[in-house]
Amino acid sequence: MGRRARVEYDGAIYHVIQRGNNREYIFDRDEDKMFLLQELMGRKACAGFNLYGYVIMSNHYHLVLQVGDEPLSKLMHLLNSSYGRYYNREHNRTGHVFDGRYKALPIQNERYLLAVLRYVHRNPVRAGMCSHVNKYRWSSDIYYRNNQGNLIDIDLPLGMFSNDRERAIKQYISFMEQEDDIDYDQLDAVGDTSFMIKINPPQKKSVKKSLDEILADTGVCPADFALIKSGSRKRYLVPYKAAYAKEAVKYKYTLKSIGDNINISATAIYKLLNGGG
Repeated sequence: MGRRARVEYDGAIYHVIQRGNNREYIFDRDEDKMFLLQELMGRKACAGFNLYGYVIMSNHYHLVLQVGDEPLSKLMHLLNSSYGRYYNREHNRTGHVFDGRYKALPIQNERYLLAVLRYVHRNPVRAGMCSHVNKYRWSSDIYYRNNQGNLIDIDLPLGMFSNDRERAIKQYISFMEQEDDIDYDQLDAVGDTSFMIKINPPQKKSVKKSLDEILADTGVCPADFALIKSGSRKRYLVPYKAAYAKEAVKYKYTLKSIGDNINISATAIYKLLNGGG
């Protein structure tokens, strides 16, 4: 029996794990890690996905990302194919570089996103490669500590700690020092396809409304419609924004696109979806 197709949907956030063939060391040189990172940067520039975290180990790598218009399967195919050609050429070898299909575990809520990010950043510590998270060069941890939002989209995770950026970074650093409290080995053992089908059952296709149509359908008057579109923070507009965000998510719009349409951040949209204002 052939393998079942992966279930994917626009705007989903995934914890992606890709191992080397037979768990061989395929990132044993800094040049190898740098090549993968540069390929990841190039794919991000082309495909426009949100990258929340990564770590490149000796025989595998982890990504925490939110897909955009380009499906995850296409992104991973291009990334792995490019690295495979590079690695075989540089090391004068042939054959498979990666071990079959990548794992892709959907991230469903705030606690899980932060926990996965900690798991990813603490990988080198658990493996005995360094004593503290910030001592490992090949992870996205430094972007959060240094408040650098270029390659890594740090706003959403840091916004979950605090709206004050300095406080958020301090809380992030403290959080990274804590031990993991989720059994990820068990999650990996479950596999990607069955887990994703359980949480995200296939849905009937429907005509996709525009974001402006969704906003108008909340019942907001024309004047307030214009205020919301301009990014107004008036408190009485919050219920309309929340209704708009919840409906837009049903149509599989990304948090970033929902926020961009009304001139607020993805973090603000996330808070609206979870009862914040």
